[in-house]
Amino acid sequence: MGFVEDLARHAEQIVSRRPHIKGEEATKHALVVPFLQVLGYDVFDPREVQPEYIADFAKKTRGGQLEKIDYAIWKDGGPVLFVECKTVGDALEDSDGQLSRYFNATPSVRVGILTDGLRLRAFTDLQQPNIMDPTPFLDVDLTSLKPPEIEALRMFHKLDMSSEKIQALAEEMVYFNALTRFISAQLRDPSENFVRYVAGEVQSFGRVTQRVVDRITPILRKAIQSAIVENVARSFEPGAPSPQPVQPVPAPPPVAVHDATVEPSSPDIVTTEEEIQCMGLIEQWVHVAHPNAPVVGRDSRTYYAVHQGNVRKWFVRFNMQKPPFWMAFRHVAPEEIRASMSDVNVADGGQFGDSKVMVASTDGVTVLKPFVMLAFEREMNRVDQADRTAPA
Repeated sequence: MGFVEDLARHAEQIVSRRPHIKGEEATKHALVVPFLQVLGYDVFDPREVQPEYIADFAKKTRGGQLEKIDYAIWKDGGPVLFVECKTVGDALEDSDGQLSRYFNATPSVRVGILTDGLRLRAFTDLQQPNIMDPTPFLDVDLTSLKPPEIEALRMFHKLDMSSEKIQALAEEMVYFNALTRFISAQLRDPSENFVRYVAGEVQSFGRVTQRVVDRITPILRKAIQSAIVENVARSFEPGAPSPQPVQPVPAPPPVAVHDATVEPSSPDIVTTEEEIQCMGLIEQWVHVAHPNAPVVGRDSRTYYAVHQGNVRKWFVRFNMQKPPFWMAFRHVAPEEIRASMSDVNVADGGQFGDSKVMVASTDGVTVLKPFVMLAFEREMNRVDQADRTAPA
């Protein structure tokens, strides 16, 4: 299996084992050691992994024992990564003192991990060389990893481990997260300053008055979302026809995705960027063949559904919120998918549809285009037949 599949399998193990874990030692054996194995390390080889590592500068605790770091990962004859463990469920925010002391006194170590087996916080020294930053550059729940977080964890793998590369990644993530928070905030609720800036750059608006700001704020929100989805869809399918522009809709507006629509969901349901990407791809594929067909997305807590203008007329459902990722189809049997793609992980869809295919990430969705279209066509024909047979 690949790294993504290994992480997904490990996430399932965390969920199943967690209720039976008591104490720090059990956490190490049941969760942390298996995670180090997912990262490619031989936990039984002291040349790679040294448990209970005691450095020359170690101080004695109140009990008279020397301080130890739970695991030291070695490379080229020296430690390059420290891993400090806590009992699963413990708050990690105030538990980085010992990790920080070891980190600061070991020049060869530029990366430290604090984990309870479920949550992982990774630190480096961006602010001052050999001094561990007070805040982590990566803070993730290993049971609900997003694709960017998976790629970040890949940098800790034995085959890719490099302090310099991780530091470069950490710097990028710090900037990326700050910019993402800003852009996400503008996407949800553009500030007046941001609206004025955009309006000032677009000459057709003329003088930017308060009336102009009030008028274009909701339009700008839709335009940003449409531009994001359009560019993502184009990156997946170079040369594909450009999607139709978003048409204005009466307030309160749904979120526009090309010509498709994402129905408003509950306030506690968050539509992720990966879900928007998948929705954009599906909408684009359908509209190449059927330019005027209704394609509507509806998010929920457990999956994202795509239908033909009526929630009962759905044809695709997918989960892109947390691993394991999947896409389910209506009117498409597992045998039909296996006949065309023998190497995919397909099963009966159960409550989610007639068939369900496991995918590694949004990158793996493009190969499923034929089945998306097959599900759409069959549902459309079923709707057409129902309309023709309906009483006048």
